[in-house]
Amino acid sequence: MKNYTSEKLRTISILGHGSVGKTSFCDALLFAGGGCERLGSVDEGTSVFDYTSESKEKRHSFGSSIATLDWKDTKLNIIDTPGLADFHGETIGAISASDMAILLLDGKDGVEVGSFKTWNFAKKVNIPVFIYVSRVDRENSNFDRVIEQAREMFNKHVVPVVFPIMNGETFAGVANAITGKAVDAAGKEIPLPESVQDLCDDYRMQLIEEAAEADEKLMDIFFANDTLTDEELRKGIKLAVKNRSLFPLYCGTSIPPVGQKFVLDAIVEYAPSPLEASPIATLDGGTVLPDPKGGFVARAFSTKHDKHVGDMVYVKILRGSADGSHEAINIARHQTERLGNYYYMHGSSREDANKMVVGDVLAVAKLKGTITNDVLCDKSNQVKLVPISFPNPVYRAAITAKKRGDEDKMGAGLHKLGAMDPTFITRNESNIGQTTVNGMGELHLMTMLARLKEMSGVEAELFKPKIAYQETITKKANGAYKHKKQSGGRGQYGHVLMRIEPAPRGEGYTFASEVSGGNVPTKFIPAVEKGVIEAMHKGPLSGSEVIDVKAFITDGSAHAVDSSDMAFKLASNKCFKNLMMEANPILLEPIMSIEITVPEDYMGDVMGDVNSRRGKIQGMEAQGGFQVIKAAVPQAELYQYTSSLRSLTQARGSFTQDFSHYEATPREVQKKIMEDFQKDEE
Repeated sequence: MKNYTSEKLRTISILGHGSVGKTSFCDALLFAGGGCERLGSVDEGTSVFDYTSESKEKRHSFGSSIATLDWKDTKLNIIDTPGLADFHGETIGAISASDMAILLLDGKDGVEVGSFKTWNFAKKVNIPVFIYVSRVDRENSNFDRVIEQAREMFNKHVVPVVFPIMNGETFAGVANAITGKAVDAAGKEIPLPESVQDLCDDYRMQLIEEAAEADEKLMDIFFANDTLTDEELRKGIKLAVKNRSLFPLYCGTSIPPVGQKFVLDAIVEYAPSPLEASPIATLDGGTVLPDPKGGFVARAFSTKHDKHVGDMVYVKILRGSADGSHEAINIARHQTERLGNYYYMHGSSREDANKMVVGDVLAVAKLKGTITNDVLCDKSNQVKLVPISFPNPVYRAAITAKKRGDEDKMGAGLHKLGAMDPTFITRNESNIGQTTVNGMGELHLMTMLARLKEMSGVEAELFKPKIAYQETITKKANGAYKHKKQSGGRGQYGHVLMRIEPAPRGEGYTFASEVSGGNVPTKFIPAVEKGVIEAMHKGPLSGSEVIDVKAFITDGSAHAVDSSDMAFKLASNKCFKNLMMEANPILLEPIMSIEITVPEDYMGDVMGDVNSRRGKIQGMEAQGGFQVIKAAVPQAELYQYTSSLRSLTQARGSFTQDFSHYEATPREVQKKIMEDFQKDEE
């Protein structure tokens, strides 16, 4: 592949709800633009973009993939992204590396939750967006309704550039309101039908008005002439697209490819080049500008494993350039990396690259420690970028290796998967004695298990994780315990009187001695405290950590020969456990703050389900035609909630969650947890 200057580069992410046809659209773009000789097919397993075995098997994209084409002497990096919410981490990474996005909407289903989510991802990073209505040839497709939805839910400045030509109820092709050109249902150019001339003129005038509003000079020209020339119109649209004050809408079909060349023309004509990109914020309050002559800066936005070359780190060049091999520093890892093996990717195939320029995306092999979200830069000009914001995991499960002895290999494999995917997090939770994996949904975790087996040969299984409960007390209690044992030789003797009190929530644990008169020698006081601390590690209700307690040793007695640190530790340990049960102990459970986004039709069912999970509805608000339900739900009730929500909403709902706080567990729930704990202890 020839080398391109930054002005002649465009990187485009293709976004949308799951099953809206993104991959087919990408294959159609590639074919229409001459990037491949044969139109790829998801159903036939020949897609350039869905090339992995898991994608072919499930007919879904489980990661982002890149292919390139040359259109009008401009290199287009097309990034196909997953539509399933379980893999939105890959989508967000791709958006962070893109100059613009194209959001696909289904001609029949219109704006769905996934459409709204991915629209907001692009909005958050302030990149321009085209909208493309797919499958306009299908029965019940309603182009006008989709426009209304897009204007209502996204932005009122959504204006069609390409629209369908209908012969009654039959799809007959698409027309371009800017150029006046048209193609039929087979993709062949035809004269613009007279039947759509008025509609074409109407859409063109809407675009002229939007273009005029983008620039004062153009507005003056418009007021003077009631129109703009073709050149003035293109200039205004380009400016409005860059400023996100206009969102051009296109349409067509992928099989056969109809309308893709209009989209390719628009990308070259209206999408900003990398040199026009917004500055990237740094952690010290500065910015990184896309300067070809500045110090080298690149950011990793995705990491994939290739059977032949190992890990491939996908980077976007944000500043500077490099010829051949280049040495850079990974600030986060404090490692020097040599960028000597980097490639242009085209689906599963790769092509050697010998130059890196601002705005391009490349895959780099044989790096020592660089992972997704890391920044590579020159040692002499180091910068720390504000990291890409990936969503918090919403699904948690415990994991274990099926084969004994594979635990270490499993741990290493999970660590590697986490480095590749920031939304996949492994935790060794010592307080519950389990290793847990956390991801964006059940499908996400099952996919990661398959990748673990493929990469390391380890088979693992998931099961319901324990909950990290906490225990505390609600009133004072006083008591004593004497540990006395005589079994030949030196005996054991430790006698303590203690008082425990509840501490304010969040204050933690405190210990103090109120012993006077030397009944308990000072040298044994640390052992008394050690016994209390050990008892707090395993509370009597559920075996969970005890928090927010004040403990005092008030008196006791010692034996001149038989007393020891061990005896006093055992005495205080037993005394504390006894006092806990007298101090009205309560079990605290983690509460998660969740936000559920659903179409209004499903709101009642979803709210009823939240209530059945002991959740508390805290509010609702409308967002772009959807309802966002805010609630506080016990973590214990959220296992496999992603699957439940998918079932309740026909896969049209999504949710996010964050830890909120701990609160007292209802008595009946506490009783059941205590009974289960006591059975396990027997």
